[in-house]
Amino acid sequence: MISRRVAIGATMVCLLVGALGLALFAQQRIARCAAVPLFAENILLNSAFAPGDDPAMPQGYERAAGGVQLRGPAVDGQGFDLDGDGRAVQLIGIANYVQTPPVAVRPGASYCFAGYALSDTPSGSPTRLRVSFEWRDAADAALASDASAWQPAALWRPDAAGWGPIAASFRAPAGAASLRIRLSPASDDRVYIDGLAVRQGGTPNGKGEAFASPPAAQSGEPRANALPPQIAPWPDRTRAAVAFTFDWETTMGGLVHSRSVDDPSADQDPVARGLRMREGITTTIALFQPYGVRATYFATGYNFLNGNPERRRFMGDPTFAWANQANRWPSERWAATPWFADDPYGTLASDPAWYFGDLIAPLQAAGHEIQSHTFSHFYGGLVDAPTWQADLNEWKAVAAEQGVGPASALAFPWSSSGGMSDANWEMLEAAGITAVTRLSDQAQYNLFPADDQGLVREPHCQPLPGHAAILACPDFYLTEASAEQAIVLINRAVEQGGMIDLWAHTEEVVSPAQIAAWERVVRHAAENRQVWVAPFSAIAGWQQALGELRIVNGELRNEDQSMTTTIYNDGDRALAGLTLHIPPNTAQVALNGDILTAEAWAQSSLVLDLAAGRSAEIQLWPIQ
Repeated sequence: MISRRVAIGATMVCLLVGALGLALFAQQRIARCAAVPLFAENILLNSAFAPGDDPAMPQGYERAAGGVQLRGPAVDGQGFDLDGDGRAVQLIGIANYVQTPPVAVRPGASYCFAGYALSDTPSGSPTRLRVSFEWRDAADAALASDASAWQPAALWRPDAAGWGPIAASFRAPAGAASLRIRLSPASDDRVYIDGLAVRQGGTPNGKGEAFASPPAAQSGEPRANALPPQIAPWPDRTRAAVAFTFDWETTMGGLVHSRSVDDPSADQDPVARGLRMREGITTTIALFQPYGVRATYFATGYNFLNGNPERRRFMGDPTFAWANQANRWPSERWAATPWFADDPYGTLASDPAWYFGDLIAPLQAAGHEIQSHTFSHFYGGLVDAPTWQADLNEWKAVAAEQGVGPASALAFPWSSSGGMSDANWEMLEAAGITAVTRLSDQAQYNLFPADDQGLVREPHCQPLPGHAAILACPDFYLTEASAEQAIVLINRAVEQGGMIDLWAHTEEVVSPAQIAAWERVVRHAAENRQVWVAPFSAIAGWQQALGELRIVNGELRNEDQSMTTTIYNDGDRALAGLTLHIPPNTAQVALNGDILTAEAWAQSSLVLDLAAGRSAEIQLWPIQ
């Protein structure tokens, strides 16, 4: 017979084992940010999305622009709902985000986020989201940001399993008092978000992708009194970069397809416009020549043709149903007519407004570059990935016939990036496009917000959200009326160490007044020693090459207080004119072991050439 003491002991052991098992179960669920009664409550305010004063938004939530709003059966009878309360949040726009109400946090504690996302979009392609933790201090000032990797949102299909999970976990930094969770998309596809939770706990998963990394990552931990050099953003001691670029189109390449918006000359004769586009090559080459400026011409496909008497067909002779009055075309003609139907099938002699093949050689001889304005001059955000692929392939093929290499940069026709799907961006990346401009200025798609004067506040290229291999760069439309603003923007770029692309159509630099306005701005940039004027792809390529530098700071040498920094060019591009800022308390500088004269690092900067795959060693001695 079992004694009472043994029975009690066995019971205690069972209870202890059960408690340990429950604790282990709870710990595992907390690590996954799952709900655990009594252990990990949801501390996110208004996780049910109750509407606030604005019935279109949940109380306490914020957005960057329109395109974020409440949807669902309980709101408008449409949309999706995950948790049965009839509400979800819709998010649209690559420049947009939805942000939660603040959550009180403790420094050093770990916090996790979990939620669900569903993509439902006309493109029929999936997209991705990034979760970022926006930490703030006790005064509600921004303190730090942590960002997850890009995570897929489930694509809605009638036979699909449903919503896809998104999650992130980070540790609160020193000084943190509150946290806001921000969800950002990698494209303009429509996404629904629901079932959000924030809990204390979870396993910090590190940074999947940082927001705004410096051009070159630093490694090593120098001591507090060490003063390593810093990489300057532009070459040869310049402080800003300026590109002069043109959208260059034949009568076929855009002019016969002009929308009633986005084109100030849409109501004019497209043949006369084509002839002005042709004339603009002569005038702009002459404009730039005295200043040694190399410009960029974004060309459409017919620019490379010497004619088409053989009646070649391109891209399968498409008809674009979206080119209709609902999308602000002046008529329904192009919604039912093949896009290249108006080709006169002539020659350079018979139809010089339609074909510009004879102008390619003069542009190249003058040192200018030719990049893509698409082959067909279509609306980028309204076509699918296969159409993008066909267009990019056709442009590459006809450009090669004129000895022009594949495009690495693209200017969107009609600033038509709004509506681009994740699949579209992936297609551009796969085709070798590494930089884009003429992006949409609609708020939810606008990566370059403007000030009250309509000028971009921060003129810098930036990695495209979700597609870091592609740089998005700001532009400004340079006309007779906007020349003074263009000069303001150049000066702003100098102040901020940034970049601006100043552009027009070649047809808009042909009259004496137009040429005078452009000449004034070109002279202002070209004669400013702080400005690097270069082709668009060279500027983007420089910034991308800086991102491939690896910088290692050595230990401070106690005997002479010097420090050695080694810079490795791990990329495949040479950096001629790489500029290093030298700290002001530096007494002496050595490059690869050779002591330099003071003149070599004048203006507290050192300029060197760093070939691809090579390194440079810089040693600095402080003033004693």
